[in-house]
Amino acid sequence: MNRTNKSFLLTLISICFLSLLGSKDIGIFVKNFNMDNGQDVVNFSEEEKVEIIGQDKNMYIIGNETFAYKVPKEFLLRINENENNYRVINDQTFMMDKPDLNSIALKELQKGDVLHLDSIDGQFGYFHDEGLVYGYIDLSLLEKVNEKVYLANGLSNVSKLVNNGKVYYVLSKGEPVMIKNYKDKQFVIKDEEENEFTVPSSYISLNSKKITSSRSLFSRRTSSVSKVVTNAFNAIGAPYVSGGTGEKGYDCSGFTYSVYKNSLGIKLPRTSKSQTDVGILVDKSQLMPGDLLFFNTSGKGISHVGLYIGEGKMIHASSGSMMVEIADINSIYYKSRFVTARRIVTN
Repeated sequence: MNRTNKSFLLTLISICFLSLLGSKDIGIFVKNFNMDNGQDVVNFSEEEKVEIIGQDKNMYIIGNETFAYKVPKEFLLRINENENNYRVINDQTFMMDKPDLNSIALKELQKGDVLHLDSIDGQFGYFHDEGLVYGYIDLSLLEKVNEKVYLANGLSNVSKLVNNGKVYYVLSKGEPVMIKNYKDKQFVIKDEEENEFTVPSSYISLNSKKITSSRSLFSRRTSSVSKVVTNAFNAIGAPYVSGGTGEKGYDCSGFTYSVYKNSLGIKLPRTSKSQTDVGILVDKSQLMPGDLLFFNTSGKGISHVGLYIGEGKMIHASSGSMMVEIADINSIYYKSRFVTARRIVTN
């Protein structure tokens, strides 16, 4: 932070106005922030870390016990770096109003919920959750969280396929994304299996709602399609074998059949023409990774199928190259022979 004093006393926010969080989260600026209230000029640099001590509807409140500043939420990625975090072990765990199992239940918690410990009272801990509900929980019903808990999430601005060198992740425009960090002008995001991916900042818009890491955050479709696409990439280079479904090689419909069966347990019909009977019709301009693409390569109707992976590309088992490979669907050959597309995973 770079601050130029125009007066000795900071009058930006009175501490009594703050909605204190009980524990301080860390905020990372995702872009430069400058503020001049007529008395002080304050400059925060991109990637600078600050403590978040409160919030209102549209603003985070950063600072310490002496001074505080209001910052619009779109400037800060909020993560939690506290060490006193615990995870609920089982469903139907209750937060109580007193350190007594027979006291009043304030809230029912779910397995995997993450809480912050404020103090200990015998066998009970005094906790609060992300909604700032405070209460007592028997410590035997919780487990210590050793890793950092990140609470930030965003929405994808793009439909893109990203990878970390091992697995693939499908970003679907408008769907939620869990964010772990922001560094080198890029977001570090994660998937349902805790795999991490680095993406340009333009791909993600911050969502100011504070949440805990939960499987319910992840889009079921995004998770499913990511598995399909990862398996498709793993098959690249396999030989083309007429009638093959994977043990020794694939033909075109055997490839799509095998990928969906092995990824999600979905059994597609066995021929390219019959696979057009499943899923929903998709316009070519609205394609998303995981969609099936159908072509008339024989001159007698649908005779070929491939799996769309984004950015005008598909993976398919080619009888021409005699292997599973990536192809450009906008090439003269495939563009002129395209017939239709179907989406298998819709939610």
